[in-house]
Amino acid sequence: MQDSGLAGGAARTRLANPFLDLATVTAEAQLKFWEAYQVEGSMFVAKRMRADLEHMRALGHCSDAQAIGECQMAWFSDLRKDYAEEMARLAGTVFSLGVSGMAPLGGLFTKRRP
Repeated sequence: MQDSGLAGGAARTRLANPFLDLATVTAEAQLKFWEAYQVEGSMFVAKRMRADLEHMRALGHCSDAQAIGECQMAWFSDLRKDYAEEMARLAGTVFSLGVSGMAPLGGLFTKRRP
């Protein structure tokens, strides 16, 4: 959003409002979390869709029940591995965003200096 300050580039002073500051910092943190989850989630969905497509192609080359079973087991093994890795990535994302997101909150609880 653009600042609707005074014309001519003069800066408008901001009133000290700890509640508004807290709401602003919280909204910024929520946006950061949301963007990170959307990017990570989209990448994971695309990865799994590619893997599912390859699985369907591989099934087309199976000639008997044993080959189909082996193909299904390989796909399921990859599926479990991918979901475990994704859970670890999400946990890492939450931790890193949580730690970096807490730093701005420190300024809310200290005295402002002119």
